[in-house]
Amino acid sequence: MRRLAVDRPAVIMLGLLLVVLGGAVLEWRFDFFGGWDRLETDRIADAVGADWFAWAAAGAALVLAVLAVWWLLARIPRGVEGRVPLAADGADRIEVDVRSIVPKLRADFERAAPVDHVTGRRRRTGSGQLIELRANVDPRADGASLLRAAESLTDSVAEAFPDGEVAVRLLIDPPRRPGARKTPRVH
Repeated sequence: MRRLAVDRPAVIMLGLLLVVLGGAVLEWRFDFFGGWDRLETDRIADAVGADWFAWAAAGAALVLAVLAVWWLLARIPRGVEGRVPLAADGADRIEVDVRSIVPKLRADFERAAPVDHVTGRRRRTGSGQLIELRANVDPRADGASLLRAAESLTDSVAEAFPDGEVAVRLLIDPPRRPGARKTPRVH
């Protein structure tokens, strides 16, 4: 989130700067408002005509290109390691692939709770992995059945991963719109 807090304002400022510079170049070229003839550009013409200017412009372009590539490479999403070691000693150590758990948790939650259209994803957090399940609630659902299903699911994950390396977040959305495909449920 911190990266977005820096990236978005920086991109907005860079975009505004480029729009202003583009407008200034168009105004200079076509002289829409007049007044460029009163501008003294002899010093600029002398600097652009100097022998060193081409080398300085190429160096500045190279530095800007390196900065742009660095910026882009720094923002490439990193792959998330899906394996979590279970508590064990020595040769008995077992690693579980969390990606394989997500479909099972989706199916369990859809079966236990009055919800429809459950989706799941996994992402890395500071201390472990987070499995996020998102579902649309059934219009006839009651809060107690949702709470029971959520507690059962989080308890089973906490029991399977006692070190707290895997956590579950359940997001309940409102019922799907009337035209959406519905699956009949009996709870």
